[in-house]
Amino acid sequence: MVTGLLAWLLLHRAGLLGLMFPVGYLVVSMLGVAMVRAEAVVVPALAPPVVAFLGLVIAAVITGDTASTTLFLIGVLAPLAELFWWMLVATLACVVVGFLRFRQIRPGWSPLGALRGSGAA
Repeated sequence: MVTGLLAWLLLHRAGLLGLMFPVGYLVVSMLGVAMVRAEAVVVPALAPPVVAFLGLVIAAVITGDTASTTLFLIGVLAPLAELFWWMLVATLACVVVGFLRFRQIRPGWSPLGALRGSGAA
């Protein structure tokens, strides 16, 4: 819901208000990782691209930019392409925070050990 509102601001405002979506998106994504139990941190840590896409779809539907398929695709994909670097930063930040939170509950765990099968189960 918050992401949809922020996406609406992105689609219909310029300047400082247009910047509210990327910054708010990063904050909302990080809050999603921080608020779940540490055992369930994988899904929110990898969710920022999906959240951005769904937020832009919700904003396009709310504003009525869905009169045709072409308008809908342009209304969603163009801002999504502009937000690529924000999505990359948000995803990397969420993965790092998620990894650190997971390491708190399993101190000896490592991704390489899990791939080899020698990590703690």
